[in-house]
Amino acid sequence: MAFNQTAAAPSHKMRRCLLMAFTLIALALIALPTASFAGTDTAGNILATDNDVDPSGVEGDLYWTGQALNLDDASIGRDIIAAGDTLSIRDCTVGGAVRLAARTIDIAQTTVDGSITVAGQHVVLNADSTANCFYAIGETVALRGSTKSAALAGDTVTIDGTVDGDVEVWADKLILGKNAHITGTVNAHVSEDPERAAGAEVGALKIDRTENEDTSTVNDVIGGTVAAALSTCFVALLLELVFPRATASAAGMLHQRPTPLWVSGLLGTIAIVPAVLLLIISIAGLSLAGALMCGVIGIALVSNAFAGCAIARMVRHSQNRYAMAAVGGIAAGALTGLPLVGGFISGVAFVFMLGYIIQIIWRNARLKPQQPTNTPGLPTA
Repeated sequence: MAFNQTAAAPSHKMRRCLLMAFTLIALALIALPTASFAGTDTAGNILATDNDVDPSGVEGDLYWTGQALNLDDASIGRDIIAAGDTLSIRDCTVGGAVRLAARTIDIAQTTVDGSITVAGQHVVLNADSTANCFYAIGETVALRGSTKSAALAGDTVTIDGTVDGDVEVWADKLILGKNAHITGTVNAHVSEDPERAAGAEVGALKIDRTENEDTSTVNDVIGGTVAAALSTCFVALLLELVFPRATASAAGMLHQRPTPLWVSGLLGTIAIVPAVLLLIISIAGLSLAGALMCGVIGIALVSNAFAGCAIARMVRHSQNRYAMAAVGGIAAGALTGLPLVGGFISGVAFVFMLGYIIQIIWRNARLKPQQPTNTPGLPTA
């Protein structure tokens, strides 16, 4: 199974890159002004935000952003860098490279001297289009033109053109059309066998079968949940043995004053990152930042067991405290071991324990030295 795990890694990287590309698109559309404008610098580069801009010729680079770009019968001296919703480039010549990010990308009857690098939802390099290299990430990616090498990633990848070299593919589904002519090797990292039409010519086809992202079985979930429950139970018993007053105090505080407990925990959780950054910026606070991070890690390690133990003691305060600690630890561990909701429950437990610690520190700071500490009592039967 180690082989499958290794092969699956590029698929995860591909999805992260795709998410980053769409984020950059959104930032570009938000950051640039909504009013249309176009300008040319002394080097012949054009920056434009016009919808459907159609320059007849650009000596340098073309930079564009907007909703829809329809570039038809244009000559670009160097590179095209564009981001938008729909990008269409037809019957053009590009002296440099093409860098595009959009929801829909369509390149047809276009000659690109350099490479094409695109990220989108639906990407097509149509027939009669040529490029030195073609790199594409999308939900659906189709290569129907000609290139010397290609790297394609998507849910569905179709190759129905000419590649005078090697091709790297990361996809759930790979389709080799009847017009596919690949002189090199196709390294396919796919979750199912490729579809190969009659007439497709491939120098060599190497298949690495990848697993779907959700590869956990029922046995894996049950095993992980049981392991989490047992380990949390052990930590809860240890906490009850070493810090019995703390678990009792937390149970009483949760019963009598839950609002200050949760509010201080939430505010403390939000303030952790800014506090650490401020301490790091000030050189004198580096040691304090390290101590704070160690404290946060320590709370995160035992918060599930602490919360389960405290809640169990609050609900069944008259029962044996070790039995309640074991029950609370098992329940907390089982809940945090569940998929999807486990992380959220762990976060709630962290907020609970941090809030309790903040409340104890705040209360002790307000008490006079001679005044005894009043520990919140447990609810009476």
